[in-house]
Amino acid sequence: MRLAIVMAVQAMAGPPVPADLRPAKPALPAVPCGETDARGDIVVCARARNADRLPRLDADRYAQQPIRAATGIGKVRVSAEAEQGTLPNGQSSPRAMLRLKLPF
Repeated sequence: MRLAIVMAVQAMAGPPVPADLRPAKPALPAVPCGETDARGDIVVCARARNADRLPRLDADRYAQQPIRAATGIGKVRVSAEAEQGTLPNGQSSPRAMLRLKLPF
């Protein structure tokens, strides 16, 4: 009978939780909330309004850059580009350009 009780208690308790997986205990403030401190000020405990918000991103740093299809073959620089031109009669003319640049 005693063996059955000991086994049942062990089965309910389970193995101990490792220290790194235990929930962290919250740090207590130096002065409890709502009480006066040494200078006579009342301590108010609250979360910041923007605690859950992400900071604004720098628009210049994360601006979308144009995609350039370019590579170098030896000293020659090769790039593929698209342009939009206008014909003399007013029609638009899309163009695919392959540019080769050589240093002088």
